[in-house]
Amino acid sequence: MRRTFRNAAILLTLSILVGCRPALPTEIPSIPEAEVPITESVATEESAEVSAATEVSAASPTTETEPAPQSEVEAENVFTFSEMGIIVGFDFPNGIDNTVNTSVEEVYEVSLPFELPYPQNARILFSAYPGDSAEILSPAIRVFRSDDINALEAGVLDNLKAVLDGQTDHHVDFPRLAGAGSVIDAQLIPVDFKNGTGYRYLITKSFSADPLSSTTMTYLYQGITNDEKYFVSFIIKVDAPFLGEYIGKPLTSNEEFASFYGTINQLIETSNGDQFSPSLNALDELIQSLVVIEK
Repeated sequence: MRRTFRNAAILLTLSILVGCRPALPTEIPSIPEAEVPITESVATEESAEVSAATEVSAASPTTETEPAPQSEVEAENVFTFSEMGIIVGFDFPNGIDNTVNTSVEEVYEVSLPFELPYPQNARILFSAYPGDSAEILSPAIRVFRSDDINALEAGVLDNLKAVLDGQTDHHVDFPRLAGAGSVIDAQLIPVDFKNGTGYRYLITKSFSADPLSSTTMTYLYQGITNDEKYFVSFIIKVDAPFLGEYIGKPLTSNEEFASFYGTINQLIETSNGDQFSPSLNALDELIQSLVVIEK
């Protein structure tokens, strides 16, 4: 069942961003997007070819993935991560590029203030989509041990459960996205996978109260297995071409800023999943086919 977008929540976030900046001039100069330094990650697990075009990232050297017995997991694509002691399987829906490679990523090396030393995780990188393979926010499914998440940042898993139980509308992003607050936060719906539950939403964060500069945003899924042993994250950029006419529109007052992003969020909230690229429906279908089991 689809969760209705909360105008109050987004207006609160927008107010925080507006409060953090000085009075707006008549014209707002465009601010270039911050460049995120590439941090080399260590990939020690085996990599697998899902298609003849499978790519292996030079930044994360991998070796061949150990194939899992197909009878153990009912999925078209199955990967074993021996160092994590888990098997991950899923299907590719129509419209999703099947070029992936796999690795076990060791503790993330922090390079920016908003980042955390993310613990060891099993990563399935969707290398055909935008994003550097060395970054923690690269387009990938990641599976973390829940105990490691709790040790790193208390409250992440409790918040996930509270959102799913309808106890709160406040949802955290893990791994963290860059920004002081959300200017786009919409399309939050629960999505279960074969042996777990979670939710996905669309988000764009910002450090300042700037006009819309891009039609792309982040699809972020956060879930947990039924036994609560593993936390699942899926991050991938999606494009909303119907927002093109709003790019670069000048915002000359705090009121205009709040009203503008209220309109943007409402447009995103009421749009069909197939109006995005890749389709939100296809991404949801991929998540629904996911299974994570202990080896």
